Amino acid sequence: MSSVEKRMEELKEIQVQSPEQLRMQALTEVKMPSTWKVSPESRGLIQQSLEIYNTKHGLYSAIPMMCKGKECPFAAVCPVLDGGAEPKGERCPLEIGMILKRYDDYVREFGIDENNVVDTSLIKDLIDYDIQLFRAENRIAMQGDFIEDIIVTVTESGQEITNPQLSKATEYKERIMNKKHKVLELMHATRKDKAGDKLTISLDPSTYASQLMSQIAGDMKPGQILDAEFTDYDQDQEDE
Repeated sequence: MSSVEKRMEELKEIQVQSPEQLRMQALTEVKMPSTWKVSPESRGLIQQSLEIYNTKHGLYSAIPMMCKGKECPFAAVCPVLDGGAEPKGERCPLEIGMILKRYDDYVREFGIDENNVVDTSLIKDLIDYDIQLFRAENRIAMQGDFIEDIIVTVTESGQEITNPQLSKATEYKERIMNKKHKVLELMHATRKDKAGDKLTISLDPSTYASQLMSQIAGDMKPGQILDAEFTDYDQDQEDE
């Protein structure tokens, strides 16, 4: 193949690539730190990784656990296995379904711009916590109770002394719920900040001053006189 023909083949390959594919290819062609020791073969694998994370749900690729069939710790409460299916060696279809559903719910609830990296990262945290809560609740369901006997000591004769306490699954669920609530508060806080910014921009100085004076008047006690000092800026400029 001549150099001209080879160049024509390269141009054909470029033409069939989408702008996003070209952008990801450009990312792998940048100069990387020598400490990473990236070989040409690894660059191809890195591009594959970029393609995974570039998909709509790429951030969630590592969340679903692997199905172990009847050996799964949640096999007793798995409706997929009960239905006769056994996708052993694949990602859990139940968790994948929950990820897809929760993602759609959160995007609509918060009006998420899917190109906003901060918002999508917070949504990823929320869904990650939802999956962990799902596992904890399944564990509690299999135990049949949120209380379990915890060994607190062992006597010299080898007798175990137990004390009824909250199960580890219940404690774990509580910790995850607290983390999820913090992320939800952060999501609401960022939206309040955006709403506050829009309100400040929409108010002109005279409207803002009028609202401020109305608020002060509302806070004053009956008969109280507002003592204020006003500066004559025009007179100050003339004196100068």
